[in-house]
Amino acid sequence: MRAPWRGAWWVLACVCAWAGVGAVLTGALALGAPLGAQGMALSAADTSQATAPPPPGVSAALDSARAVRGASLVVSLYTYGPSDVSFERFGHAAIGIRDSLSGEDIAFNWGMFDFDQPNFLLRFLTGDTKYSMAGYPSTLFNNVYQADNRTIRQQVLALTPVERAALADFVAWNAREAHKYYRYDYYSDNCSTRVRDALNRVLGGRLRAPLSTPGSGRSWRGETARILAYNIPLYAGIQVALGRRADAVLSKWDEEFLPEQMADHFATMELSDAAGGRYRLVARDTTLFTANREPLPVAPPAWLGMATLVGIVLGGLVLALGTVPSRAVRVLLSTMVGLWYALGGILGTALLLAATVSRHAPYMGANTTVFALQPLLLVAAVLVPLAMVRGTATRAALGLSGLIAALSVFGVLLQVVPTWSQHSGEILAVIVPVHVAIAATLWRMRRAGDVRSSSGRGAL
Repeated sequence: MRAPWRGAWWVLACVCAWAGVGAVLTGALALGAPLGAQGMALSAADTSQATAPPPPGVSAALDSARAVRGASLVVSLYTYGPSDVSFERFGHAAIGIRDSLSGEDIAFNWGMFDFDQPNFLLRFLTGDTKYSMAGYPSTLFNNVYQADNRTIRQQVLALTPVERAALADFVAWNAREAHKYYRYDYYSDNCSTRVRDALNRVLGGRLRAPLSTPGSGRSWRGETARILAYNIPLYAGIQVALGRRADAVLSKWDEEFLPEQMADHFATMELSDAAGGRYRLVARDTTLFTANREPLPVAPPAWLGMATLVGIVLGGLVLALGTVPSRAVRVLLSTMVGLWYALGGILGTALLLAATVSRHAPYMGANTTVFALQPLLLVAAVLVPLAMVRGTATRAALGLSGLIAALSVFGVLLQVVPTWSQHSGEILAVIVPVHVAIAATLWRMRRAGDVRSSSGRGAL
């Protein structure tokens, strides 16, 4: 009969050990550089140049041949509006190359992936998602997006014949089996930034200067929250997962992780030619199809007030249930608290793993949310409910709940310190009142138990 209990104690010991390690990692993750950070993902301009075909201007002979081939080419930037599917709400982009002599018209895009690829889920969770590029007939490609009710914008680019041919050479090279795969990164290496980098490459890096200027005050967190606000669980998950580095104000270059932003930037961009003259990058800007769907919000939602109200209501419910002298109510409350702590501990574990052993570290590291969500809650998910069921708070349960509440309050106080502040207040507004209410309920139970104990001794 003891074997199952012995196994349970081993499980509890392992959870406690992980909680101890997590407590140490929490401070390092929240206040310092993320442990095990892989560094920001490199863009296509940095990762695909070593064996790529040479850019324009390498030799007069090459330029002469490209000038002849490029004379019949037309290069377009295609951008596509959002879909109803969550991962397609960010839009899409492709490079269209049409040969007026042969009639060939291909749209090249870098957004290909396969749910059935080996270890897809593990790759997704660890940030090692494998994407690829491919070309399709432009008419067929655009028809797919039109059928999905997604706005299609075409911008014909004012590239020279040499630049157009160089781009055709590059995408042909990139589409080969040996070169088409890359590690997808949602913010710095995606279907949009790959298009930007390919164009920057054939333009000799001339996109960098005009796009290195400050953007419109956007951040990775703000843009993601704006786009995913329609889905509360996804929105909350993003707010929990992203650390303060995701709150950095983006340059125009970084804003182009969104195809819509890239198209808008290109629409007004002017570049210098070899003679020093100025010209517009976009020669013709046309909307091929307009979707009849609600446009995306222009700004992230302001839900801090509502989140605070939810936190106060949940915390008040814990306090109210804690005053009811009924075993059935104590069982209900202990179950709620156990689930609350267990969920928080699981999320805290996921945050620590994401920032230490995954490639999500650049965006999920330096995350002060771990003061409210951490592995320590897994131990509390066992000790605190047991104390509540009995109606007498043990020192261990009281101390643990108090520590969790104090750490979560400390995370809130950090929001007023510019160095450590991050824009995840909505999450803290929900979590912290509940942590504090649980600790207060246990403290009240402890005091009530002490009073009963003192009364019993007085009667004797």
